[in-house]
Amino acid sequence: MDKIIERELWRQLTDELARKEVTILTGPRQVGKTTLLLKLIEHLKPQTEKIFYYTLDDVEVRSKIKRDFRFIKKDIEQKLGHFIKEAREKIYLFIDEGQKSPDIFDLVKLMYDQHLNIKVFISGSSSLNIREKTAETLSGRANYLYLFPLTFTEMAKYEHSLYSRIGFERITDEKQLCELSSFGWRKIEEIEHIFSRMLFWGGLPKVLSSGKQESITSLNNFLVSYLDKDIKDVGLKVNIENFHLSFKYLSGYTANLFNFAKMAQDLGIKRDSLYRYFELLQKTLVVTTLPPLIFPAVKNIFKSRKLFFFDTGITNRLKGFMTFEELKRSDFLGNIFESFIFQNLYAKSQNDIKKPAFFYFRDYQNHEIDFIYQRGDFTTPIETTYSSIISGKKLRSFAKFFDLNRKSTHGFIFYLGEVKTYQVSGKKVFALPYFLV
Repeated sequence: MDKIIERELWRQLTDELARKEVTILTGPRQVGKTTLLLKLIEHLKPQTEKIFYYTLDDVEVRSKIKRDFRFIKKDIEQKLGHFIKEAREKIYLFIDEGQKSPDIFDLVKLMYDQHLNIKVFISGSSSLNIREKTAETLSGRANYLYLFPLTFTEMAKYEHSLYSRIGFERITDEKQLCELSSFGWRKIEEIEHIFSRMLFWGGLPKVLSSGKQESITSLNNFLVSYLDKDIKDVGLKVNIENFHLSFKYLSGYTANLFNFAKMAQDLGIKRDSLYRYFELLQKTLVVTTLPPLIFPAVKNIFKSRKLFFFDTGITNRLKGFMTFEELKRSDFLGNIFESFIFQNLYAKSQNDIKKPAFFYFRDYQNHEIDFIYQRGDFTTPIETTYSSIISGKKLRSFAKFFDLNRKSTHGFIFYLGEVKTYQVSGKKVFALPYFLV
């Protein structure tokens, strides 16, 4: 694998160079935020020398900021030989791991409000902590960009994603999808190899660039560093042993509904503690939950939230799988495939100007839609299956959903087969090969 893969976020990140607002780059640990910032610095170097980079992983830098929150500003001015307010040429400031020293947000607000000729980028792996701090100090002054593990589009260098190229809203017939998928079928051997690797190993760049043993070590190191570093960054005091038990337990609920009461009973941990552990997982962007799509007239639907981990490799490591063959023999493969599809769609959606939302649907009559894409008045159901065959049960679930939401014009199923169209309740359901995600 190439050491540096072109990230889908790159163009948006370079566009931020011309914007006045502070750019906040956030995402889980080890997804490549530092690499992307350093690449942006290299991109700038031919144009200017006024570039300053500080990593708050450096304890000495953090201690200097703690003593004087203006430390970075003073350090830049010392290196420039003049005050920042006297700068005619734009200055670029990059602050890595910003969540580790909340005081820097006060400094950045001060510089922004003084209308200094400086563009600031801040990275961090605790989204909610950063949002809470920026809400206090940088309200209306910041743009957020999100970086997640590598998507299939990035890893396979496959630029024919339905989400990116056409969009769920604009599909009208099978011909569009056949044209979009034709490139993938011509490279299917290479694509299947990448797909299998990502299902099992996930999308963390360091994991995918290593051999088997190194990949296992990298995933293990992620879990250790997550417990050791990210928890401390958020500032919550937790019982590490109980937190790890909860973390491991939740991995079994990937792409499924979970219940705190049952979890507390199974683990023997107080529910209040579990709430705090779960809040921590969300703050550090390790898990995402989907709410149900509610139909007011329908009483018999599930209302628990649906859980997704941010990376299939982390999930598989927590579950204890050592090989892809072992995963394939388990009954967990369908959950991992659903997670793979969701992770790819979710990663693309977070930086989408359209800002779509995702839901799920499940009732007590065994009808289920894995996730529902919604933007404004447009709502479309999406199903997944690790199979080349579409079951009647899947189509009956679409029929139920279309009956409840008559405004929906079509739906999608990501699976292992070729493009097909099914007529369900007078509406089209497009079956798509997984690589169109």
